[in-house]
Amino acid sequence: MAHGLEERNGKFSFAENGSRQRAWHGLGEVVNEPMFVADALKLCRADYNVQLQPIVALNDELVHAMENGESINASILRDLLVEGRKATVRTDLNTALGLTSDSYGIVQNSDAFKFVDMLCSGLDSNRTEKPTIECCGVLGKGERVFITCKMPEDIVLNPRTDDRIETYVVFTTSHDGTGSVRCMVTNVRVVCSNTLNFAMKHNSGRIAFRHSSKVMSRLDLLNKENAEFAYKTLGLWNEYEKCFKESLEHLRNIKLSERDLDNIIAEITLADEAKKAFLETRNINHEDIATRGRNIFLGMKEAMESGIGQNILESGTALWAINGVTTYFQNEANFKNGEVMFDNMMDGNVYKKVNKAYEMLIAA
Repeated sequence: MAHGLEERNGKFSFAENGSRQRAWHGLGEVVNEPMFVADALKLCRADYNVQLQPIVALNDELVHAMENGESINASILRDLLVEGRKATVRTDLNTALGLTSDSYGIVQNSDAFKFVDMLCSGLDSNRTEKPTIECCGVLGKGERVFITCKMPEDIVLNPRTDDRIETYVVFTTSHDGTGSVRCMVTNVRVVCSNTLNFAMKHNSGRIAFRHSSKVMSRLDLLNKENAEFAYKTLGLWNEYEKCFKESLEHLRNIKLSERDLDNIIAEITLADEAKKAFLETRNINHEDIATRGRNIFLGMKEAMESGIGQNILESGTALWAINGVTTYFQNEANFKNGEVMFDNMMDGNVYKKVNKAYEMLIAA
């Protein structure tokens, strides 16, 4: 699978805390100590700014002049300005990243890092035991930046076995006119490093802001209303922990039959006609089931049986099943590139499939 990270001069724009299991194919900078905002911004090479710049339509005369190195009359450029549209340009490389409206609100990378830092650490200047940035990176040519920050406390499910869940805040913003500014809470099992990206019924744990002209004022956590909205929506910290822990304990106590498990896998892996054929015949090799659908079905079953971390969970439980689903999508599924995978995990097709599996497992 392509990693999707920006590569310049043979180096990748990614940094991570290397004391944990390596991520993103082991590329980028590795820091064996906590990363704080200023260092992380530079290490992942996200320390660049983006500006809105005018767009000019290139007529034949301008194209000819450019191709032949001729001077261009400024008045011609002025007449060909495209109204209502701007280009987002990365200023350090003078690279165009995308097209937007002229009211598009840019969130500079430094402001994104500051938002995550304040969201997790508050105004406390003593950050010795406060959350630190776990990993961060730049995708494409700089169109997308993402940050993962670990919360200071784990959710302990079973003190006797030290079975615990780590909690992270994931933040992403784009500079190409697509997508919104997004922030969510996600939990990762220490033992297998799989993102459990399913939504809690009582707390969605995610917020999104459009790139409007007022986006930066919405991200100002010194504003009491903004801070209250962010913490309430994300469920940080106590309510989310309570709901998440109760949900996992419930999943742990649900026992699944082989038939129930196959039904759930079929629901999230097979197209409608293939799913109908399987549910009627219980034969995954039925002629109405395409090879791709069959391989995905069998791949997910295999991930449940022997995927990362599955051996420490009780086989046949709903918790074992949902962890197998996330194991498959995190480690086995094929994506066009890292950015496509990231979008799918955040709120795309994979996110919907994992939520569907969760709803079916809860109802089993």
